[in-house]
Amino acid sequence: MTTIWEPPGETLGEHIQRLTAIEAAAETVHTWQPLLIPGALQGYAYACGAIRSTSPALPLETVGERADVRRGRIDQLRAASTFIIDEGALYRPVGGTAALVDQLERLLAVEALQPRLTLRILPQGAEAHPGLAGPFTLYRAAGQRAVFVESLTSSEITTRPDDVAAYVSAWERLEGLALSPRQSLELIDGTKGALCRRLRTKP
Repeated sequence: MTTIWEPPGETLGEHIQRLTAIEAAAETVHTWQPLLIPGALQGYAYACGAIRSTSPALPLETVGERADVRRGRIDQLRAASTFIIDEGALYRPVGGTAALVDQLERLLAVEALQPRLTLRILPQGAEAHPGLAGPFTLYRAAGQRAVFVESLTSSEITTRPDDVAAYVSAWERLEGLALSPRQSLELIDGTKGALCRRLRTKP
């Protein structure tokens, strides 16, 4: 029987099912996102903006359905999860400034309500690092590891030892450069406050 960790030839539906199974089985999840708030943390308005920006041809109904799925993912996540997000994502008004404010508020609420979740911000001005190659997620369960990498037109789940080792090394480097959890939450809260003030003073 093929396990969720083996990379068989598969359809898109099977690929998504395998990723969902890996996420459900994972004991730890480590996500790096340099451009956007990670999908598992996205609120509805922000998710709609993110989906529309990367898939502009999708019907609005499909966009809404996918945004609903993203909004519910955090409730299904049982693993000890750490998200490192580039600071630039805190300022990028995906879906508009109001949607971004709501999204930052959601980050603070999710962190407070999910004791196994950790948010860390990679500050602007950090030196060059392997995460510049793009976003990724590392999963670990029962001593096994998998890496999920997604681009504009494709995605891959790999368990190849060399690939996993490269991404583990990249993650460790990002951890060394990221702000502490407390500093990260302070930055998120301060950014949300500045955006709120900007919205109130708009003509």
